[in-house]
Amino acid sequence: MDFVTMPLAVLLVGFLAYKTFFTVKQKTAVVIERLGKFQRIAQSGLQLKIPLIDQKSGMVNLRVRELPVNIETKTKDDVFVNLIVSVQYYVTNNPEGIRKAFYQFDNPEAQIQSYVFDSIRSEVPKLILDDVFSEKDKIAVAVQNELAETISGFG
Repeated sequence: MDFVTMPLAVLLVGFLAYKTFFTVKQKTAVVIERLGKFQRIAQSGLQLKIPLIDQKSGMVNLRVRELPVNIETKTKDDVFVNLIVSVQYYVTNNPEGIRKAFYQFDNPEAQIQSYVFDSIRSEVPKLILDDVFSEKDKIAVAVQNELAETISGFG
């Protein structure tokens, strides 16, 4: 090798190493696609991918997140109540759950909020105002059961 090709070779090796190795932070997962098709889920730590063929398509947060939902609904005795519901959710930490959460949800917060609206609006109108406050645990269990059944299929 002469003096001109040596720096080019070093640059090429450095570029390939930069594009081959990557790290994934704790409590996150990275979706890897090969030529536009799902390939695998990369978990936390040092990872490898084939440069120019594999791409990091996106990242999925595996932490427990909180979504406050503000709902106005009417009770059985025609009183409007304003409820603030706090939904805590997370993506299941397995490759299939991460894959479903990444590809099947477009806007998870808005979709979860929509499910909560429907669930609350189906439960609260059955109760009078005094019962809404006294039976908040019953409402919470009903919302949790409905959300768990609906959302579990999405990871």
